[in-house]
Amino acid sequence: MQGNQVIPTDRSYWIVALVSLFVFALLALTVSLTSTIEEKSISLESSFVVSEELEPLSIINIHESRFSPLVKDNLGLSDAPHWVRISPGQVAEKEQYIFELNYGLLDQLDIWVYALDENGRIIEEIATYTAGDKKAFVYRPIQHEQFLFPIITTTNQLLILLRVESEGPIKVPARLWEKGDFIEYSGSHKLFMGLFFGYMIAMALSNLFIYATTRNLTFAVYTGYVTSLAMVTATLHGIGFRYLWSNNIWFQERAITLFACFTLILIIIFSAQVLDLKNTSKRANKILNAVKYIFIILAILSFFLPYSILLKSILIMIAVTTPVILIASLNLAFKGNLIARYFSGAWAALLISGIALTLENLGLYELPIDASYLLMVGAIAETLLLALALAISFSSQYKQAETARALAVENERKAMAAKDELLQLQMQTKEALEYSVEERTLELEIALRELSEANRELERLSAIDPLTGLMNRRYFDKRLLAESRRSRREKRPLALAMLDIDHFKKINDNFGHIAGDACLKHFASILQNHIKRPSDVICRYGGEEFVAILPATDLEGAQTLMEKVRKALEQSPAEFENQSIKMTVSIGLSAKEIAGDKEQEALLDKADRLLYEAKESGRNKVIAQAL
Repeated sequence: MQGNQVIPTDRSYWIVALVSLFVFALLALTVSLTSTIEEKSISLESSFVVSEELEPLSIINIHESRFSPLVKDNLGLSDAPHWVRISPGQVAEKEQYIFELNYGLLDQLDIWVYALDENGRIIEEIATYTAGDKKAFVYRPIQHEQFLFPIITTTNQLLILLRVESEGPIKVPARLWEKGDFIEYSGSHKLFMGLFFGYMIAMALSNLFIYATTRNLTFAVYTGYVTSLAMVTATLHGIGFRYLWSNNIWFQERAITLFACFTLILIIIFSAQVLDLKNTSKRANKILNAVKYIFIILAILSFFLPYSILLKSILIMIAVTTPVILIASLNLAFKGNLIARYFSGAWAALLISGIALTLENLGLYELPIDASYLLMVGAIAETLLLALALAISFSSQYKQAETARALAVENERKAMAAKDELLQLQMQTKEALEYSVEERTLELEIALRELSEANRELERLSAIDPLTGLMNRRYFDKRLLAESRRSRREKRPLALAMLDIDHFKKINDNFGHIAGDACLKHFASILQNHIKRPSDVICRYGGEEFVAILPATDLEGAQTLMEKVRKALEQSPAEFENQSIKMTVSIGLSAKEIAGDKEQEALLDKADRLLYEAKESGRNKVIAQAL
């Protein structure tokens, strides 16, 4: 070893090989995910126009020549509203579809879904939605980190119209899924995200433990960098907004710039420490020091300045920071510094993924891998190689100290006592490093185990009742609370109906449980045929008991609807194995404009008592009474 030059060892080559295998495995998973997206999602024809117009019908009537084809998802930075027309064509009737916008940082998003006739004229407006990260997370139609919207299918062609506004980049990566395909893709997506964040957590914790045992500040800085990079990714993918600050819109607007500044501040400090820029490249050290303080100022200003100004400032500073660090590390690498080689490789991995993402956004190159996944794989490769550079740097310092001690012992025999004490310290340091490596491996195993348990829990807590296809009791509890808050906010009545099939036990006793299941499915289909509004919710409450939430519905309107349901069941027996099974239903109905906390529980209790009254007074009737 000469100066700060490190001689490569066979062990370092093996580590690089293992890193490469891990990265290739992740790339294979991302290829599989991308393939699933391409094969399972429904292709969409999209075009856009920039307009300050507020009415959707005015946009639809604009001449085709003013619309531009949506060649790339990223439409850049713009203060003007962008209108996007999406034509999925004619989809299968009675299938459940989900419309996805895979970018969680849009400020305001309005969606209209229309049914068209053969000539492309609008027949009816099927649904409207509004969302955006300037609204609390609970108001999203589907509680998911990305924007998801249920699509009701008809026999006609569909037209989806979007109005998008955002202070940041306007990205509209739109996809349409059949519900089953989306669940399949979502499972693989969550596996990849779990691997990414599990790895990031393991890296952060292991280096934190190393810092705790060695008190080497470089490990603490690296821990902060990995944590900040993970938080940037979590913010970009909407995970932070969903799980960490879902009710804090103010912080959501500033999270990405704040975490980005922290990430860049820490990587500058880390680069200066690991590459010893103070001694190896004084010019680069001065530039990065100045840039570091600019990022500190930007982090403070992120609480005050508009997002668009901050984003442009950060991108400009990144354009300065990245070449300085890369050139400094390459210069040292060409001089034979092994640490700088791995450091350059780390930056190259992140840069390649970043450049590929940029080229795809500009429409210059089509990647075989979804760009957002590629960027995360690049981040994993970068943090792995930076960790390796850090380990080699620490090893280099360790070996330099060992050589100095050996020279001191040779030249000064009276220092034997000090040498023994130092050797003992070396043994402790080595044991601490081995312990830290075991801890890192254990943390990764725990993270993977927790991910597997979380996936099983997700399946168990699925909101769909498997027998009837209706929503289940767990979903009902959440939706009742949400609709009660909506009733209180909008000052509109909320109706709640409890429905129970009469003498259902006799049906099971006389015809068998399979026939009973067929009767439950038959009644569920009758409910779905009569309760059709997108805002209405039908749930299986338990056994033969069902419940319907009817927002913005007064008692008279709800009673009329329930009478139709009762008569429809009475007049439509279930058919099972050439047998007609007649059924009736008793219904308890109540309605109220929610004005205070816990009133939704009183409304549910009232409907339940009215159901009991209907049962006691002869069954096959609707008893309605306001709360």
